[in-house]
Amino acid sequence: MSYKFLLITYVFLCSCIPGITAGKREFGGDVSQLWNELRELKAVLSETRLDLHNTRTELGVTKDVLGKELEKTKQALVDTRQDLADTRRELDETKKWINVNNGQYNVIHTTNDRKRLIDSTDELHQVQVDLQNLKANLAAVKLQVKTSQIPRIGFTAVLSKDVSNLGDNQVIRFDTVYTNYGSDYNHQTGIFTCAIPGLYAFYVHTLANPGKHLETEITKNLQPMASTYAYDKDFYSSGSNMAVMALQIGDTVLVRSHGSEHDHAGSVIDYMYTSFSGFLIAS
Repeated sequence: MSYKFLLITYVFLCSCIPGITAGKREFGGDVSQLWNELRELKAVLSETRLDLHNTRTELGVTKDVLGKELEKTKQALVDTRQDLADTRRELDETKKWINVNNGQYNVIHTTNDRKRLIDSTDELHQVQVDLQNLKANLAAVKLQVKTSQIPRIGFTAVLSKDVSNLGDNQVIRFDTVYTNYGSDYNHQTGIFTCAIPGLYAFYVHTLANPGKHLETEITKNLQPMASTYAYDKDFYSSGSNMAVMALQIGDTVLVRSHGSEHDHAGSVIDYMYTSFSGFLIAS
């Protein structure tokens, strides 16, 4: 009886061993796949941290440049105000001197001293010429004060909905405007048109939907100045970049898809985290 029981047990174990081995192999394959996905996530996290570090560095440099330009402008304004005060003081002294000469003119006229009358008339004419020159200088000082102030030009705009079925070289129209000092950005066309020449900075951030490949570019007069890239097979992915450029009156800046380097079908760009900004650094 004991011998038969042992034999039956042996046969049963032999039939189970192949199934247990196959299950172990299948479990090991799942673990390997999980490790591969974890490594990919770590790589994406490292790239995102590097992009964030570079963006912070660029913003710090821009902040330093703006601070220096602002200090120069403040000092120029202080000097101009001092010049204006000095000019006004000289103008008051000149008016007093004119009044004195007018009094001398009346005395000469009553004494009928023709020679002194002619001399005083010449002096009065010279004073009038000097007064006209002072008025011109005052107007020039006022103009200098006005032009020494940096104009307030800047905008930030976002998308109101996802961008679907993206075309080649398609202008991305950021139609929801949060800030638009100077009104140089057109939310209907997505184009910034320069009205005041100077040095400008532009920044774009895009978010691609999961499994969507997206490349964009910031252009000046349709010439590429900076590009972005975003792609992830299973998750949302982002791309961002910044461009500093000198603009003249009439120059245009926009964001568009980079040629055909993107997915065309379906919802490609997520609207909630996609934005376009620009501002004047110095004129």
